Amino acid sequence: MDGALDWYLLGVATGLGVAAGVAVAWLARRGPLPALGGALLAGAVAAVVAIAILAVGWAIVGGAAGLGLALAGVRRLAAQALPAAALAAAALAIVPVLGFAEAVLAPVLGARLGRRAETRHAGLRILAKD
Repeated sequence: MDGALDWYLLGVATGLGVAAGVAVAWLARRGPLPALGGALLAGAVAAVVAIAILAVGWAIVGGAAGLGLALAGVRRLAAQALPAAALAAAALAIVPVLGFAEAVLAPVLGARLGRRAETRHAGLRILAKD
């Protein structure tokens, strides 16, 4: 890790790991457009491996960390929202520093979704009991 380019590429690899994690969740839930999810997953993994081979060996660690954090964070996200989340994560990974921010924010936003998911339709459940 010599210069700014190495840190940038590590951030890109981490952000692409987040996108790959969202794509794995997308494919596991059989969300819409599974071919696009598979292509995004394959592309993100290939890019992380290429960055690791050509520039920064730590890219594999960053990509794996991003993938794990994204899987933990998007458990409560609706299957219909996963394609947009995966594509947005892949696009934001290219912006400097946002790859690292994605890895930090994925579990935070997942925890927020987890808290809101149980109370979101409480009033509708009361009406359905009649």
